[in-house]
Amino acid sequence: MISRPIVAGPVAGLLLGDPEAGFWAGAVLEVLSLRQLPVGASRYWDTGPAAVAATAVFVPTGGPLALLVAVGFGVMVGWLGSWSVHLTRHLNARLVATEGRVAVTPMWLTVRHLAAMAVDLLRAAIITFLAVWALPRTAVGMAGLPRLGDAVATLILLVSASLMLGVDVRTMARDRQTWAAFGVGAVLTAILVLWLR
Repeated sequence: MISRPIVAGPVAGLLLGDPEAGFWAGAVLEVLSLRQLPVGASRYWDTGPAAVAATAVFVPTGGPLALLVAVGFGVMVGWLGSWSVHLTRHLNARLVATEGRVAVTPMWLTVRHLAAMAVDLLRAAIITFLAVWALPRTAVGMAGLPRLGDAVATLILLVSASLMLGVDVRTMARDRQTWAAFGVGAVLTAILVLWLR
């Protein structure tokens, strides 16, 4: 699960010297990405590089506005990375194609499986490198944009996270027990956050 934002963000933050900033960037991206679970043939965005890119934007500055910009940059990187995930799936299908083979041995399957994992690791590394390489250029492009206040940035983040949490709950289940569990979890989380502060 290292590619999930809630894990990749804090790890990237730890490497950059601020795991708490990585946690916040990863947590927001995790909420936004819960609807697209990486299972089956679903098309989902590339959450690992997205979390690393968002953390790299957020760590040097901090604050709600920086978090909003970081999450936006991370989502953009994630959706661009989804195209590479799509192409990698086609490559993986060719790696394990068995047409014309007389016998498929466990060793043959193991080697192909490890090769597919290596290709995906290389793909994610390239996307992450390109995202981090683009950071200074992105910062220059954003320098001329009008600045939002921290209060506005916080409001946008809260509305976005709330909407996505609602979508996530409806996606996972629609019965009353699910909503009740979600409500209890939200209240307990709010109490925990207030207590930790």
